[in-house]
Amino acid sequence: MSAQDQTGPGETTGQAGRTRRVRKLGQRISEARRLRGLVRDPDLQAVEMERRGRRTLLGLWFFLALGLVYTTEGVHAFLSAGTTPADTLWWAAWTVEPMFAGLLITLLNFESVILAHGVAPDHRWWSRLKHVLLSSTLAMNVLPQLEPLAQGRWERFNLGSLAVHAIIPVIVYGIAEVIPVIQARQREIVLNVYAQADKHDTNHTTPEEPEPAQPEPPAPAAPAAPAPEPAKPEPRPEPASPRKAPAVLGKLPGSLRDTVTALAASAHQEGRPVTAQAITQRVALPEAMVTALVDELNTTVNGHPVHT
Repeated sequence: MSAQDQTGPGETTGQAGRTRRVRKLGQRISEARRLRGLVRDPDLQAVEMERRGRRTLLGLWFFLALGLVYTTEGVHAFLSAGTTPADTLWWAAWTVEPMFAGLLITLLNFESVILAHGVAPDHRWWSRLKHVLLSSTLAMNVLPQLEPLAQGRWERFNLGSLAVHAIIPVIVYGIAEVIPVIQARQREIVLNVYAQADKHDTNHTTPEEPEPAQPEPPAPAAPAAPAPEPAKPEPRPEPASPRKAPAVLGKLPGSLRDTVTALAASAHQEGRPVTAQAITQRVALPEAMVTALVDELNTTVNGHPVHT
């Protein structure tokens, strides 16, 4: 019975066991290798951080708005007691709690900006004002719930309503405090990621600068002293190119250098040259460095000549 007969229906799509499943797994492996380099990209990390932080802030602002609706009703009930919609005070009472919340949020937003730059608002009135805003909202929500106790009408007292009117203002204040902290930490992380990206770019661009400096060492100048032999300087620039090339591979980090060397050895064993596409699938490097690596790996591997 042939190998084709032994395989199940729909699986024999090639020779030497290259079934459809094998091809799919190979494609997934190639995709995973490309994603490995992209996921580590600092710019992508910064974008992902901003996107997730935006979702978190939207959720917090939504629940903060719900809490303000509840506390606004409690403050309005406290201020407009005994009035009707025909009175001006009844309408003006709706603006008190949004004013308190707006002042608090404005202060905390500015606090997040200066905290992102490592500056704390070290002033006693800064914290005093925030505490006054919280205590005012809390008092105007709790006092109407305690009024039945003061009047001796125990049947109208609701412990659950008192607990909710006391807890929700504290939660609203806590959310308003947390939002600027999240914004400050998010900005700090993004700036750190961008700083690492700048260092990564400079580390990869600096190896290209010493290359023109390598021809400067006057090592060939001493043998070139005998003027009657003009033909000898010509072969010496040729081995200079393999000496430049290891500078590219040698300046890579250990893990990247091992990966690129293994890729070159595997390609040369199969009798094919190393291509730029094969390198970029394994590691993330600048285009200029990839081009230099292709020239080097098709000539030497770890400084040894390649025999194909």
